Amino acid sequence: MSLKNRIYKFGSSSSNLASKIGFDNGRDNCRDNRNRSAARLPYSYGSSDSKGTTTRRVIKILKIVLKLANKLILLVILAFALYVYGMHLHNSKSVRDPCAVAVMSKHEIQTKLQDSNTPPPGIPKIIHQQWKDEAIPDRFMKWRNKWLEFYPEPEYQHMLWTDQSGRELIESYYPWFLETYDSYIHNINRADAVRYFVLHKHGGIYADLDYEPTLNFYDYLPQDQASMVESPYYWNEKTQNCLMSSPKENPFWEDLFADLVTNSAKTEVLEATGPILLDQAMSRSSHSTHILPCENFQRVPLGEYKETLWTTVYDREVMFRLKPISKHCGYYSNNQCHFGKHHNTVSYRNTHGVIL
Repeated sequence: MSLKNRIYKFGSSSSNLASKIGFDNGRDNCRDNRNRSAARLPYSYGSSDSKGTTTRRVIKILKIVLKLANKLILLVILAFALYVYGMHLHNSKSVRDPCAVAVMSKHEIQTKLQDSNTPPPGIPKIIHQQWKDEAIPDRFMKWRNKWLEFYPEPEYQHMLWTDQSGRELIESYYPWFLETYDSYIHNINRADAVRYFVLHKHGGIYADLDYEPTLNFYDYLPQDQASMVESPYYWNEKTQNCLMSSPKENPFWEDLFADLVTNSAKTEVLEATGPILLDQAMSRSSHSTHILPCENFQRVPLGEYKETLWTTVYDREVMFRLKPISKHCGYYSNNQCHFGKHHNTVSYRNTHGVIL
């Protein structure tokens, strides 16, 4: 073999050996890398298991808390429902039997008349009602017709007072009050004031158009005193001016007229001309008055929502079921000895809360 061939063969052998050595070193390096990775794998898998276990525990705890919360909410709802139902039963009862109240009231009236040395002036058989004009809305006619049914003409006279005829009454017979009357900002103040002057001038029975008589209760009205219906509500007032009766020219009204002038600048309707003014006059007057018991004359009209101010509905429907009411006038559901119903659809505010 020539020298050149020997050198070439030696170089080839060296290259093969080097390649073999390099390949083996590469394989050894791969094994080392796999071994190092395998050494790290148990730690990696253990960390994922730990996180998964923690997550499952948190989810389990949240589920338990959620179940407990749902049960607690159900218990609260049940307790609230039982409270509302119990308060409804409590407030729907009358402390006194309505028929016993009626008998007692009538007996007191008759006893007082018998003890009197002078004959009573008597209540004229006149039914007074009012509206802004003579076109009474249809929704009130069904109740006005009840007055015509139980208080028939010609035994009873029915007078409808309008804004115009009311002002004419003030101008003709009480001119000293006309300036105050005209100065009222709201028409409801004039409507309130006129009814007092009407009863003073003519005597009789005044009733709002939304007051419905269920029978003729004339004999349950004192013939020698002004009478106002008791308010069934525990806020604002003791009595209301939606139903009143009076002999002609009863002196109590003169005391009330003085309070009308004193309170004329008040912005609150109830204080200026409404029920609060009426309560004030009754407490200050030296002349006795009579309160028509709410058990007979004005129970709470629960369930009547149409054409009623939402705040009134809220007070009636919600507050009467959440708070204990001391008056216990009763609800419409009991018609026993129920002489009249005030449907309370006429308000000094409209259904949007604006003063009329």
